[in-house]
Parts: sequence; structure tokens; C-alpha cells
Amino acid sequence: MTQGEVREFVWNALSQHRAAAYPTPPHGHHPNFVGASRAAERLMLTEVYLKAKTILAGPDQVLKPLREAAMKSGKRLILPHPDKTGQYVSLEGLHPTQLKRVRDVARLGRPVTLAETAIDLVLVGAVAVDEKLGWVGKGYGFPYKGLRVTAPWVSFAHTLMVFEELPCEAERRMDLIATPHQIMRV
Repeated sequence: MTQGEVREFVWNALSQHRAAAYPTPPHGHHPNFVGASRAAERLMLTEVYLKAKTILAGPDQVLKPLREAAMKSGKRLILPHPDKTGQYVSLEGLHPTQLKRVRDVARLGRPVTLAETAIDLVLVGAVAVDEKLGWVGKGYGFPYKGLRVTAPWVSFAHTLMVFEELPCEAERRMDLIATPHQIMRV
């Protein structure tokens, strides 16, 4: 299978099993899924999350519970600028209620240079993962191909998104993947 075929397979499975959550259909996204909040809760109990002071996070809906928890707990949250590829904004000092939409980060966030910012954790959505921590994203957008951040990379996945081994080449490797039922790590 190609990466594109794996994406279609997972998106269709989430739809058919009614495991996709808003926004639906899941096609074209790092899908939000039933149980994502439970996966976020599991991740928030890990040492890598608890120690992180600065988190670079994707804008996907599935990551919203963790982004909001990070902001409420005083962690510095950095997101990609929604309109300017390769540019980032810090949401430091903001409360999650100030952000009605992800696009609000462009107006309310403060520009930051990623190369000059110490990142402790990178949080990204996923389309497919495997038990060896291989990861396939939606095929465009954040995280940008070639993005190099030396912090641990983590993601969430529904059980339907987890393969024993990906049937295609992984786009990258994660350091930790949270599902509603378990934490997979190196």
C-alpha cells in the first residue's frame, strides 16, 4: 500500500465504525476520534508531558484538549501560523477561552522564531501509526516535511489507526503514542 492508500483505509474505517468525531468526515485531516480526550488524559500523566515547559503543537481538532490543558497549566504553547507556512506563534499568557477558532492564533499569538526557541515536546495529530512508533500524517500542512526539532515527538491514535506494522513507509518516528487504552513508547 502507498501512504495515500493507508490514509484512505484509516479514514474509511473511522467513518464506517462511527469512530470519527468532529470535524467529520475525517478524510483530509489528522482525524479527531471517539476517545481522544481519554488519550489526552493518558498523555498528560507521562513524564515527558509533565516535564515539558514549551510545547510545539499542531492545530488539529484532535489536539485541542491537550492544547487547552497545556495553556491552563501555564505551559508555553507554540502553534504554526495558520496562514504563513514555516512561521510560528506563541500563545503564552493567553487563556483557551480567548481562542474561539484555531485561526485566532494569528491575531492573538506573538510571533516566535522556532530556531531560537527551546522546545520540550512536539505534539502532532496522526492518520496512521504502528506498534514500532511509525507515523503517517495527512500528507500536507503541519508538521512540515523537513521540520527538525530535537524534542520528543508524540501523537494520539484511535485503535483503528494503529497497525502492527505500517503497510507503507513511515513518514517519521514518534517517541510516544497515546491511545484511549495505552501508551506506546520507545
